[in-house]
Amino acid sequence: MADIIKFPTKNFQAKPIMTAEEEKKMLLLSNKRLADNVAEGLAIDILTVLQDQIGNMQSAEFIADLAFLIEVIKSTLHRELDIHHPVQDIIAKVCKVQTTKNGEKVTHLNYRDILNKVEEDQIDIIFEPDDQLV
Repeated sequence: MADIIKFPTKNFQAKPIMTAEEEKKMLLLSNKRLADNVAEGLAIDILTVLQDQIGNMQSAEFIADLAFLIEVIKSTLHRELDIHHPVQDIIAKVCKVQTTKNGEKVTHLNYRDILNKVEEDQIDIIFEPDDQLV
């Protein structure tokens, strides 16, 4: 007969049971980590593709652009997981998707709302003639 080692029962504490709220928080954290890992993996792939196209990948502008691109990817993944991401608010202000008569979806981008700029053709100019010049 084989020697069987008994599992120790003295000082054994069972794993604590998580509440539904704790489980929800753990799932949220896990989903955020997943989105971050996928976005960072894509960033590496993007860098690999762009390394021959971008002259100075160490410039502050390129690094800022890449960081924003990564955040947009994270935002997209978070939206899919029903998690809010601040970039979603920017997208909501800038992007409008409309459906054409033939069912095609078309995206319109309007940066005016986030740049706080008024386009020239939308500036109200009031012309008041100077009566003294006549």
